[in-house]
Amino acid sequence: MTILYYILSLLMAAGAFALLYFVKDRRIISKYSNKQLIALVYGVLFFVRLMGGEMLIQDTVGLNVSSPFGPQGNLSAFLSVILLWLIFTVQLVLVTFPFFEEHLESVKPIVKFVLPAVYFLSLLALPMLNRAMDGDLADSFHWRSLIFALEIGLGLGYSLYELVSLRVSRKAPREILKVAAIFVGMFLISLPVWAPQAIIGLGDHAIEIEDFNLYHRIALYASVAIALPIHFLFYRCEYEQRRYALIFISMATMISFSFNYDFSTFINMSDWPLHLCNTAMYIIPIVLIFKLDKLYYFTIFINVLGAFFAMVMPDTDGITLLEASSFEFWINHYMAFLLPILIMSLGIFKRPKIKQFAYSLIAFFAYYVFVLVANSVLTGLGNETDFFFINSDFIADKLGEWAERIRDITFVYQYKEYQFVLYPVYQLLYFIVYIVLSFAMWFIYEQAFEIADTYAIIMERNRKIKADRLALEVHLAGRSMEEPMNPQNEGKLILRDFSKRYSTSDVYAVYKANLEIEGGQIFGFLGPNGAGKSTIIKSIVGIQTITSGEIEVSGYDVDKQSVGAKMQIGFVPDHYALYENLTGREYINYIADLYNVSRADRNVRIKEYVERFRLEGAIDNPMKTYSHGMKQKITIMSALVHNPKLWILDEPLTGLDPESIFQVKECMKEHARRGNIVFFSSHIIDVVENICDRIAIIRKGQILTTKTVAEIKESGIPLEQFYMETIDGNTHPPVSVKEAERGEVATV
Repeated sequence: MTILYYILSLLMAAGAFALLYFVKDRRIISKYSNKQLIALVYGVLFFVRLMGGEMLIQDTVGLNVSSPFGPQGNLSAFLSVILLWLIFTVQLVLVTFPFFEEHLESVKPIVKFVLPAVYFLSLLALPMLNRAMDGDLADSFHWRSLIFALEIGLGLGYSLYELVSLRVSRKAPREILKVAAIFVGMFLISLPVWAPQAIIGLGDHAIEIEDFNLYHRIALYASVAIALPIHFLFYRCEYEQRRYALIFISMATMISFSFNYDFSTFINMSDWPLHLCNTAMYIIPIVLIFKLDKLYYFTIFINVLGAFFAMVMPDTDGITLLEASSFEFWINHYMAFLLPILIMSLGIFKRPKIKQFAYSLIAFFAYYVFVLVANSVLTGLGNETDFFFINSDFIADKLGEWAERIRDITFVYQYKEYQFVLYPVYQLLYFIVYIVLSFAMWFIYEQAFEIADTYAIIMERNRKIKADRLALEVHLAGRSMEEPMNPQNEGKLILRDFSKRYSTSDVYAVYKANLEIEGGQIFGFLGPNGAGKSTIIKSIVGIQTITSGEIEVSGYDVDKQSVGAKMQIGFVPDHYALYENLTGREYINYIADLYNVSRADRNVRIKEYVERFRLEGAIDNPMKTYSHGMKQKITIMSALVHNPKLWILDEPLTGLDPESIFQVKECMKEHARRGNIVFFSSHIIDVVENICDRIAIIRKGQILTTKTVAEIKESGIPLEQFYMETIDGNTHPPVSVKEAERGEVATV
């Protein structure tokens, strides 16, 4: 029989190689490439063999005499376990790689060099491997040995083709450690549940993981600790690489979990893997392969919770750590717990909203009713079942006597000689408690999302700071980092194609605004509420980020030289916020300290502004005793104490008395006469007309016009009329993101 298996294996290898080498780009099935077709055929062969029944080597304990190799078979048994484990790994690679080939540059060396070596060794060891699976049956014709020979041949033909044709990046030799680490990871993930028992045995001191003993606690802590390194290992990879990694992990654990199932399982429904965590083993690969996001949300809310409680209350009484059934239990439940969370943290699917949560609860209700009925019917027919642990007292026993008493309330239905039992109160409370805990999961996820968002913002900001610093160093070309990026623009305010979009909006708050304001000007900024005035001002002063474009203040880039730019700015916001327990003088000195204003300079300026604004009697009193107008004066004084190149005022005259308004206007004129810029946003058009040199009008995020006040006066139109005609003449809506991406923005 061995000769027959070799012949079939070699014929299959030759056929696969010929198909790939000679047919090449001509597809046999249009939907799949020939490589993908071979992967699918291979998957079918592997599935049929897997479902053909338990392999004899799965009963081996510590390579003892019970192995299929007899009393002297320890070395053969050890080699068979390792080789079958390796084959399992490369089988998973072969089945998955063709569907992601263009994204897996680091996996290509494994496909090119490791797969041919493993399949060649497997071909040489074919008799030994057949004996490991089927014992004495391997000496005569056996269908599973036949399929295994076809698998080895198909894998060998595919891998030989990849050996002669697959192009590997020139960087691969330099990344040999990375490639080796990837294969070791794949190998460990593919660990069959029976391998530790077969290689190590059960040990002299059996370790049981239960009842929160030391080993149980270590297992729980490790389950949380392992999740973070796995996340950080993959989160910077591109989307398809992340998805491939999760598909590989989920398929490896699904197949390892399925080693104890065979075709006879489908005959008896009581043997079906209908426990909640068992279903996750099959749901997770399906949702990843076919991108079934709606089914995924069931796993993230329902399966994860069930797996967590299963790990806290393991159903492994009397089972030691290295037994295959113990490994199966922990791999099953840990992956049902870990993988849905990794899918979410790695961004494979969008974050769930309350609607998806509601759908997952509806799906859970359907599942619960199904297993409730299945438990009752199958048990009544003589097949004792306990899907989801709602038919036995497993959970009730752990909760105490009160739960057992509730479970004693039963509803019995008799049909002929069959008796069907339900525990209505206990099972209803079970369902309600699980739903309540699911809501708790929703809350935990929401908190986790907020933490993750905050962390992502911090990390992105840190990356941007490093990139900006590097770009700044290049631009400065050896000059001091304290110098302005563009010293030729000293004394100017420049906006170049500045755009701002808030993350929650589909339209731009400001789109491609361009301004250039010279020193010595008082510049009026006009527009209706919501036009984008405050957005531009907040971006200039650094309160909010820039979506695109550039802003320069006296040669300093606001984005890349934020501190230098802010040192050039004095800002009077429309809604001030003061430390009101300080006195006016203390607060202004505090601001002067931030701007490194010398003691002599600040004293001169404070004295000047105190006299100008008539605050001699109040400057040393706590600001909480001040009126609104007095607080506004302190805000203006603190904005001027460092003599900024750019003084920005956003509706500064609100709440001031006529004398103070006059003094503010005089300050503005005087500040501009010193060669500085006064940037003045106001709705009081008469004031703008009387004191401004130039104005800009903005509406719906777009600057409509910039003109000197003198030009408007020469046209014979009052500024108020000019403003209204300009605003009314522009009917364009705000620029949407889609319009900007398509280049369909209407000109103004």
